[in-house]
Amino acid sequence: MIDVAVIGSGISGLSIAWHLSKRGYDVLIFEKEEVAGGNIQTLRRDGYILELGPQTILADGKVEAFLKDVGIEPEYANDDAKIRYVYKKGRLIPLPLSPLSFFLSPLLSFGGKLRVLREPFLSPSVKSEESIGEFVRRRLGKEFLDYVVAPFISGVYAGDPDKLSVKYAVKKVYELEQRFGSLIKGALKLRALGPGGRLISFKGGNHSLIEHLTSRLKVEKENVVLKIRHKEDRFLIDAKGGKYEARSVVITAPATSAGYLLRDISWSASEEFDKVYYAPILVVHAVVEKGSVPRGFGFLVPRVEGKRLLGVLFSSQLFEGRAPEGKELLTLYLGGATDPEVIDYEDERVYSLAEKELKEILGVQKVEFLNLTRWKKAIPQYTLGYGKYLRLAETLEEENPGLFLAGNYLYGISVADCIRASYERAERVMHKRT
Repeated sequence: MIDVAVIGSGISGLSIAWHLSKRGYDVLIFEKEEVAGGNIQTLRRDGYILELGPQTILADGKVEAFLKDVGIEPEYANDDAKIRYVYKKGRLIPLPLSPLSFFLSPLLSFGGKLRVLREPFLSPSVKSEESIGEFVRRRLGKEFLDYVVAPFISGVYAGDPDKLSVKYAVKKVYELEQRFGSLIKGALKLRALGPGGRLISFKGGNHSLIEHLTSRLKVEKENVVLKIRHKEDRFLIDAKGGKYEARSVVITAPATSAGYLLRDISWSASEEFDKVYYAPILVVHAVVEKGSVPRGFGFLVPRVEGKRLLGVLFSSQLFEGRAPEGKELLTLYLGGATDPEVIDYEDERVYSLAEKELKEILGVQKVEFLNLTRWKKAIPQYTLGYGKYLRLAETLEEENPGLFLAGNYLYGISVADCIRASYERAERVMHKRT
């Protein structure tokens, strides 16, 4: 009898398993793939370190405490990572980092800046839920949405701001209006609007964290779970590797996989989780000559500019040793909720499209492509009405003591969100078992 069976070896599953194992619980992690980590994957080739999934982790105090606890040293991004660009009308414009630079920046027109200054004097909405697009147009204007918020949403969610819920996708922004009646007033009082923390990775790439955790936990790879049933005070698990019994089960697989596993526990919940939409993303790694790109983190491309690129990271500028001497490693993103059909383009068509736009935006003469990764279901979209999935997860756990759900479709999409949520998830498992 296993104390806790964890389904999925992404960062959510590994983090929860770590907390429980430390407290003496017998935890077994089931992973259907040959390599652990979910979409945290790193390819090391010919002197390059290619992140196929998340490029960086924004680590706050809780994340850093977790890393210290598991015994792995993070690698901090270079100072140039603070410099970020937005492509507008044929040029890369640095994102303003202060109120003064905002007023001097050509990113918004004079009228667009005045529209932003009106924000503290607007009344809060009476609606219970709005899309991010509707919320930003109402409070800050269309231009701010097009050239600041929409590119940010593309960079984080690969999402459509007119479909994502401000209440669930950017909860902290939503709460500023609820608490203070104004985003600007709230940000000034809290002295922050964006997320806090330092950008990190690890020597050898982000998968180093996965390798570190799996070496200290019990993980059965290529052991896909086929069925889970709840019987009295235990769960019966049918997997490729055999039959198992567990006192508790934590399902950290993506929503659609969770839906499949829940079909013998709750058919209606299974059908609902299967409806969660994941935006598709193409990740393309390219190389240009050193000095071909400006200093910084990378650039975002607003949809209104008519390009297919969502954004480009200057990967070799963020951390040392990501590319051989004299080379600049770039990570390109295409697709997302606003351009999903690109996921099915043939490789050569993707490379041709990416090369054309890179040359137009950066003015580079030669581009060499190293790798193309297709994530057909990359990032869960916290769309309007998304609260029903959170309520459904809570109801399932209440009706099935010992069953727990976790993952980036519930408590935040980033690696850091998953690590932070793992503390609470593990505590709930321990509370239920005592």
